[in-house]
Amino acid sequence: MGVQNISKEDLFGIFYVRKANGAKWDSYFKTINALRALFQDKAFADIVSGLYLNVSGDFDSVRISYFVSEAKSTEAVSVFQKYFGDNEMTEIRNPDLPRKTIVAAKYGGKELEERFRYFLNLETLIGLELTKADLPHSRMLFATYCWQVRKASLPVREHFEPTFAKYSSTYASLADKEKEQFFRDMERLDWAHMMVNFVLGIDWYDQNTGGFVVGGMPLSIEEINMILKRAGLGFQIPLDWKP
Repeated sequence: MGVQNISKEDLFGIFYVRKANGAKWDSYFKTINALRALFQDKAFADIVSGLYLNVSGDFDSVRISYFVSEAKSTEAVSVFQKYFGDNEMTEIRNPDLPRKTIVAAKYGGKELEERFRYFLNLETLIGLELTKADLPHSRMLFATYCWQVRKASLPVREHFEPTFAKYSSTYASLADKEKEQFFRDMERLDWAHMMVNFVLGIDWYDQNTGGFVVGGMPLSIEEINMILKRAGLGFQIPLDWKP
């Protein structure tokens, strides 16, 4: 599995798994770490076209969404479930078996389907590298994105690129045009949300509008830390922190 276009004809399936009972987020990231060997396995890459990850359950589990050709769909389910069994991972709810669907239906429509599938796989590959290299820094990066960059419509690429370039070989391998396209896609708030949800493990919405919190001045680090503390995320951002 790597950076590649994913056919809109590929089926779409979902698993919901947890490595072991544990505290919110700590269990989530431990489950991600337990899955890394599967995602890096060449035999797996020959079966599954791409995937994306996000938080599930009570912020303690992983939702694995994946793309697979119809011809390899049964084999993909078997490979996943064998890995879960061999590594003492629990399926916390019944899986959604591979099926035909428009994943971008609520994210731009079917005309963006292949582009959206590519983006989901790419942001997951980058996110896996970021969270392995420096999880605390990566979570701070996305918390400040939410409450400074997104809230005040600040430049997205300027915020993310230093970290992506430092920690992600996948990002570094992209051509300049591919990097430009990736950041254009990250400017779509509902698309960027997918990566926020994966790397940070939570996202926030305006309770009045149901949309993301946008408009106004960016929050200070002190204000963001108060939000993180209320959410119980288990980390604070140093006052002099920079991405």
